[in-house]
Amino acid sequence: MSIHDEISALRDVPPFAMLDESKLKLLAFVSQLLNYKAGSVILKQGEVGESAYVLMDGLIDVSIADDDGTSSSHEMGKHTFFGEIAITKNTTRAATVTANTDIVALKISKDALFDLIAEEPDLATRISDHIEQSGYQITK
Repeated sequence: MSIHDEISALRDVPPFAMLDESKLKLLAFVSQLLNYKAGSVILKQGEVGESAYVLMDGLIDVSIADDDGTSSSHEMGKHTFFGEIAITKNTTRAATVTANTDIVALKISKDALFDLIAEEPDLATRISDHIEQSGYQITK
């Protein structure tokens, strides 16, 4: 996968869509491309988060366990932005994310994301809007 593929994927993620080419290139450059096998747990609900991810290829299952013992899950695909809640809202992981297929994900560190937000303050609002539109319940 080339840096151009990474930039293209980032451009398809709503919070990053408004960034100019140089910012997208920088974000791709400071991020880490990772491969996960089907069945791998990428994030676990309740854990501390230090990074967010963009799903480059494959399918993930996002499951949320409620306090009453019930859980809900849904499958998400290419160019999904996940893991952002814990790092932007200073809370624990809101969901467990498992690879349904072999996947490729771009891992964005908390520091890299916050550095970009410092340069592009509107990005914080776009990420917040993205979280709100996702409908996730955020608990501490």
